[in-house]
Amino acid sequence: MDVSLPADPYHPPASSSALVNGGGWQHLTAPRPTDWERAGQLADDWDFAQDILDPDERSWLRRDGGHVFITLQFPVKGGDADADSWEQRPLGIILQGPRITTVLARELAPLSPFFGQLEHLSSPPESVEILAAILKILAQSYEDALHQLNAAIHDNEQQLDWTQSNGDFFTLLEISKSLTRFEVALVGNIATAFKISRLPEIRDDLPATRQIDTALLELQVAHERARVYAGTSTSMMDAYAGMVQNNINHGLKVVTVLAMIFYVPSLLATLYGVNTTLPFQNTHWIFWVILGLGTSVSGGLAWFFRRKGWI
Repeated sequence: MDVSLPADPYHPPASSSALVNGGGWQHLTAPRPTDWERAGQLADDWDFAQDILDPDERSWLRRDGGHVFITLQFPVKGGDADADSWEQRPLGIILQGPRITTVLARELAPLSPFFGQLEHLSSPPESVEILAAILKILAQSYEDALHQLNAAIHDNEQQLDWTQSNGDFFTLLEISKSLTRFEVALVGNIATAFKISRLPEIRDDLPATRQIDTALLELQVAHERARVYAGTSTSMMDAYAGMVQNNINHGLKVVTVLAMIFYVPSLLATLYGVNTTLPFQNTHWIFWVILGLGTSVSGGLAWFFRRKGWI
């Protein structure tokens, strides 16, 4: 039956593509309604494809009749490839017995090699094997991203030891925000992977079950690492913020002490510089008295503050 799908005015048509391999595995990148129809999907399921186009879509699993809809969040670099900012992008999976369909808003670097291999296979693996491999790649992608973020934390720590510039603090802030996103995304991915491991289609395939259980364990380890790294980056920010505040306070204290030391000579010089009658102004020794008094008071204050360690 010919099913017409509504047009999507918010979807970028230039990047739309569809790959079909042997009927067992299908891959859609930024699908249009026509691509969705050509892939054999129902019009009622078009909302799922639109959900994948949302970069903030969370991980979840839903069964609808003979279809299992799954979304997983993959880590990707932020806008600038050299930046230490990471984001999450969703991957959609539709499991239909022996068939599996993957949906992306744009290609993901961790999945591109795997999908490239599947595309050139004359006989792709079973759907549960592909799903297990995707979960394995998901866990490995978070491990690689966390390794890069941990290295960035150490590099940034060395930079802060030397410079303590605003740019280094903002870099550390971006790292902390990325790790927080990882924590949230990994919680959803772990919950979804656990639900996948309990699917009847998965439990009937022992090798796939073992691979998914291994990927689930690796995701839990990655979540623990993200939590530890996030705590480390937060502690570093607090420590360096405290150091900067102490440096500012010390600088203000030194300026205040110097102002007090030079205040008395400045006051005496100001008093004897006004155009009015003053005591002993006609004597030849009053200049030396004022100079000696100002120097003595300033020297006494300097000695006192020096003992206190303020200068």
